[in-house]
Amino acid sequence: MEEPRIGVFICNCGTNIGAVINVKKLTEYVSTLQNVAFTDEGRFICSADYLNKIKEAISKNRLNRVVVACCTPRTHEAIFRSALREAGLNPYLLEFVSIREQASWVHKDNPEAAFEKAKELVRMGIAKALLLEPSEEVKLPVGREALIIGGGISGITAALSLASLGIEVYLVEKEAELGGLLRRLIRIAPANISSDELLMEKISQLSKYRNIHVFTNTEIEDIDGYIGNFNVKIRTGSEVRELKVSTIIVSTGMEERKPKGLYSYGEFSNVVTALEFEEKVKNGEISLDNLGSVAIINCVGSKTNGAGCCNIGCMVSIKNAEYIKERNPNIKVYILHQDLNMKGIYECYFRKVMDKYDVNLLRYDGKLEVSCKDNGLKVKVYDVLLGDYVELNVDLIILISSLQGSQSINKLKGYLKASIDTSLFLKEAHVKLKPLDLLTDGVYVCGGARSPKSVDEAMKEALGAAMRAAIPMVKGFVINEGIMAEIDHKKCAKCYLCVKTCPFNAIEIVNEYPVVVKGLCKGCGTCAAECPRDAIDIVGFRKKQIMRQIEEALRDKPEEKILAFCCHWCALGAVDLAGVSRFQYPPNIRIIRVMCSGRVDVDFIHKAFELGARGVLVAGCEFPTCHYVNGNYKCRDRMEKVRRQLISKGIDPDRLRTVWLSAADAPKFVATVKNMVEELGVSHD
Repeated sequence: MEEPRIGVFICNCGTNIGAVINVKKLTEYVSTLQNVAFTDEGRFICSADYLNKIKEAISKNRLNRVVVACCTPRTHEAIFRSALREAGLNPYLLEFVSIREQASWVHKDNPEAAFEKAKELVRMGIAKALLLEPSEEVKLPVGREALIIGGGISGITAALSLASLGIEVYLVEKEAELGGLLRRLIRIAPANISSDELLMEKISQLSKYRNIHVFTNTEIEDIDGYIGNFNVKIRTGSEVRELKVSTIIVSTGMEERKPKGLYSYGEFSNVVTALEFEEKVKNGEISLDNLGSVAIINCVGSKTNGAGCCNIGCMVSIKNAEYIKERNPNIKVYILHQDLNMKGIYECYFRKVMDKYDVNLLRYDGKLEVSCKDNGLKVKVYDVLLGDYVELNVDLIILISSLQGSQSINKLKGYLKASIDTSLFLKEAHVKLKPLDLLTDGVYVCGGARSPKSVDEAMKEALGAAMRAAIPMVKGFVINEGIMAEIDHKKCAKCYLCVKTCPFNAIEIVNEYPVVVKGLCKGCGTCAAECPRDAIDIVGFRKKQIMRQIEEALRDKPEEKILAFCCHWCALGAVDLAGVSRFQYPPNIRIIRVMCSGRVDVDFIHKAFELGARGVLVAGCEFPTCHYVNGNYKCRDRMEKVRRQLISKGIDPDRLRTVWLSAADAPKFVATVKNMVEELGVSHD
């Protein structure tokens, strides 16, 4: 193997680094380190001019590894990887060291400590760089065929959007007709558009596209494969078809929960849900001509037993009140609510209805009784504002019931390798970063399949999901990073724990052995940390590379050091924000970046304490979010086991701490470091 020749490029970054750290002196020091073939100080090394200088230096000095010491990899790593690629060097032979966010900015009042810390951070980077190896990104071809599951308004909208881009669309609906819940509605608030007219218009538009193939009375029988190569079986009656598609959009919609046992529902025919009310009015089963009073009860099944707000119920109650008063102004309408959630444009709609019609609002405490009185109904309820019980005599009760995802998702979730919540709504890959993506690349979600939505919201979200699906199909390919798992079958015990652990289903069993599907692996490293035989490693974050960083970080005065493992996404984001904010904290901490806290191996912790670390901090994403779905959960459970192991070794388990951060939690990170330094009695003069 070729002898490592490392080039180290250190950024002065104007006053951001150079005003605190003597960069010239740091560069001179680094030039004396073993295997460092070239060093240079640059003012702004991410500039186009200096990137060209790096490329020239790689060629002229035959560099086969590069370490850049500047800012954060979260914003600039891709820029330097591109420079290496253009210089003919594999982009994964780059190691990034953050001496701005982790040294100069956060220790500006202590230049000497900032300088010493920068020296060690660069040494840690060089230690890892010595063990770096080339890696290749996986390029997967993606065709122009999409499957849409669910033919409601969101599914139809997504189909039209994709078809307009020339994409072949297969729209699958389990019912006999398209339209979903829209078929049961009278009109759509707040614009009061006829639901039938909207649906007819959309279905008419579908017929104009020859590249939209509609399958009704059809169910999904099986889905396997990955983005660009999904194999789908659909069944229409006894006929089974196979489709090959590149992306999938799930738009299975939502359902009303039947409020059995609540407010005499099912006992009296004049107690109906909101959907049943609209459906019965459309079918002529309910006439508004002879009604004297109506009670609309909000939050039925919502805001109880851990259930949250149903999101659209308040708007539905106002819509129904308006419709009733339009058709028969003499009907007394009562809306019983716990509070009114009229967000955005719905607040204007609410005020318009309240100004125009005499609708009685009554705020209740979540408890009420319904009983039969003569030929009508009696509602006994505690009025929060009056501070007393009120009895209402009404002819009809409309229950605004809680909502849930379609029952069909119970079957589909296995095919989609997706997670659902307790209300059968699909859980997105990440609520902030990928709100319309499911965990499997190339599978997207929109409308009522994700959470309760109004018609307008469902249509807008369908457009978003269609655009997400269109990106790889229009490009024709997707690229998966070169950071991925590798499995050594010689060490493998065939326990298949890795298969169960991977949240992306990127490990499958082939000839009894687990094999990594490179197109699906995200390189989080959770499988490697969970493997009991050390049979799995992560390219770019191999165990031996991290161990070398640990050794280098603790080479000098380990008893004064806190070693921190920070996930690349949220935890390192909090570290970076602390730097941007110029928060000052003790300089004792040395940070090792991992892609996910799930990568933090038990052996990393034991190694740190064997080398004399005063404390170890593991920082990951705050719950319940994680860029890699459940890596922080796996890490948390693993660290509890490590604490028990430390006790058996006679090591105080309190020297191992965990913290779960959002990228905005800079103050929490700083407080954690300060508390550890103080409570563990670490000197930081």
